[in-house]
Amino acid sequence: MMMKKIVFIMVFVLVSAVVFAQQNTLTVNITGINSIKGNVYVYLYTSEEGFPIKISKANSFKKAKVISNSVTVYFKNLKPGTYAVSVYQDIDTNGKINQNFLGIPKEPVGVANNAKGFMGPPKYEDAKFYLDTSKSIEIKLNAK
Repeated sequence: MMMKKIVFIMVFVLVSAVVFAQQNTLTVNITGINSIKGNVYVYLYTSEEGFPIKISKANSFKKAKVISNSVTVYFKNLKPGTYAVSVYQDIDTNGKINQNFLGIPKEPVGVANNAKGFMGPPKYEDAKFYLDTSKSIEIKLNAK
């Protein structure tokens, strides 16, 4: 009976160590902020579905007040995998991306890898990255 308890405890400790080791933090540094007002919204995606426009399809998001030319947010406890990040600065704090009549954002936006779109928004394929350890990325907002 004692041996079963010891084996159970050892298995529990090993499983806990593996699960804990797989939890990573993604640090997102947003730069290129020209207007020190409003908020930045940072969206984390694990697939191309909805990226980067349909924010309701994002797996997670962070909101931060703009108080300087750069903002840093953290996504904690992430499992190893492929991710992409999109960001926009809500200068007028209306909670949405202001767009012109063609649907082009009128407020600063950016995505991971500083990917650019051609005749449309950036593609998930260009913005994705693999996270297997804690890391930092920088996203420079496009000036508007």
